[in-house]
Amino acid sequence: MSFGIDHPLLAVSDLDHAAQAARDLGFTVNARHQHPWGTDNHLLFFSNNFIELMGIGRPECLDYQDDNGFQFGRLIEARLITVGDGIAMVALDSDSIQRDHALVAARGFNAGCPIIFRRMAHLPGGRDEEVSVALDILHDPERPFLTQFLCQQLRPELFRVDPTQEAHANTATSIADVWYLSDDPTYDIEHFRRIHGPNSIRGGGAEWTIHTHKGDCHLLDRQALAATFPMLGDIEPEPPRAVALTLTCRDLKAAIACWEHHGIDHHRHSETQADIAPGVLGTLLRFEQR
Repeated sequence: MSFGIDHPLLAVSDLDHAAQAARDLGFTVNARHQHPWGTDNHLLFFSNNFIELMGIGRPECLDYQDDNGFQFGRLIEARLITVGDGIAMVALDSDSIQRDHALVAARGFNAGCPIIFRRMAHLPGGRDEEVSVALDILHDPERPFLTQFLCQQLRPELFRVDPTQEAHANTATSIADVWYLSDDPTYDIEHFRRIHGPNSIRGGGAEWTIHTHKGDCHLLDRQALAATFPMLGDIEPEPPRAVALTLTCRDLKAAIACWEHHGIDHHRHSETQADIAPGVLGTLLRFEQR
């Protein structure tokens, strides 16, 4: 069993600016929320996963640490300081955090115990209510931006309460792929093997794929990444990190019309594929009509 892509955490230095950029790209952006560790967020919902835009809202809270000593807010800060805006972590879906924690432990990942955090959710009609989420952080301090974590919504009935938020002017429907860059893919694939299991791993050498039931993660070296995403150029491979997302969409022409209306540059590869440069929303976005 592998764990599907639930949501990448896209760290941004200016959350208000990123939210407006997402709107200009044609995304529907939900209300701003806060975490206990000093970060604020906006969510971009799709049918089965989402993007989380995350910025530092209260720096005085960044030293908050969970029961395992992990400082969630500090990792977001480290991503911004080390390499700027971009994907800091990726959440994986779980419907039983204790079962899945045991599975990952059996695969050799010596993680801490799952933790629960709570925040207030702004619901339709102006009502606020507390939601709780169980997390299991799968972190290697030597490769911090390869961190993934299991995520279980403990009150799912309060999470996706407005289906209109899944409708986007750019017609995006789902995250299909997360693309990682590594200076040593053969070494770093072991991190993902301990999380997702050996049966989910394919490839070798400079290109690996971690297959899940909700999208794939890809681990590439610099040359393989440049061949896949020419727009990224000769990108620095250290530290290893996620650098691109593939989003499925229903109508690429509609997406392009939205971008052109807002003056957003894009590179179209074919009738069904176009890229948005990482400078717009912190990471390269590849739209694929499917």
